[in-house]
Amino acid sequence: MNNNTYLAVGKLFFAVAILAIGIIHLVTGHFPSGLLFVDPKFPVASTLAYINGAVLVIIGLLIFFKKYQYSGACVAAIVWCILLLIVHLPKLITTYNSPSEWTPTFEVAGIFAGSLILMGNTSIKKNSSRLVLIGSYIFAVSIFVFAVLHLKYLDFIVTLIPAWLPFKLLWAYVVMVAFFAASISLFFRVLVRLSTSLLALMFFIWFCILHIPRVAASPHTETEWTSLFVVLIFSGVALLIAGSQSNSVKG
Repeated sequence: MNNNTYLAVGKLFFAVAILAIGIIHLVTGHFPSGLLFVDPKFPVASTLAYINGAVLVIIGLLIFFKKYQYSGACVAAIVWCILLLIVHLPKLITTYNSPSEWTPTFEVAGIFAGSLILMGNTSIKKNSSRLVLIGSYIFAVSIFVFAVLHLKYLDFIVTLIPAWLPFKLLWAYVVMVAFFAASISLFFRVLVRLSTSLLALMFFIWFCILHIPRVAASPHTETEWTSLFVVLIFSGVALLIAGSQSNSVKG
């Protein structure tokens, strides 16, 4: 694929997933528990969820249109940065031994990274490549954390692999190695297009063979819908990085 195709598909995945996560807020009336856990007992939590959901829907719609993509990416970066700093990092500091907090924290960090990368790819300013580079490094940190979590909780990861797929332990190791390899590639700027293309493909395969069937089996479970679109976002972010290489940093 050429750069334009990478970027177009990456933007599409990112926009659709952000829009969908916003709709999840609006349909359920609360923050997605697996991604943005906010105690329902918190004052005006429901109101904030509706506001955040509406903003995410607007962001998703803005990114669909080329004229407004940069504006949508800017708002997305602000929203996800605020959620990272206010919702997740304080909780992670106090519950750093809990894997249930590491995962959503770095999912949000990865989405924030994608917003910066999208800003860099839609900005006409000369320093836009810096946004792509910064976003790529933040994304690399997220992927590295996922690799460590896969290594530490390998037995649990095996249980998530579809029952029909043989050699589950082998596939769990393959995914872990892929995360480590992609993060190293991004940190050291080596074979970036190849590593992020393969990473995007891996996430999209998960989207198709793991998460869509789980949603189909539990269509009323919010966490399954949220996980479905988080995976799509990460596939999109990886494609945005792959498509930005010749316009920013070589890899």
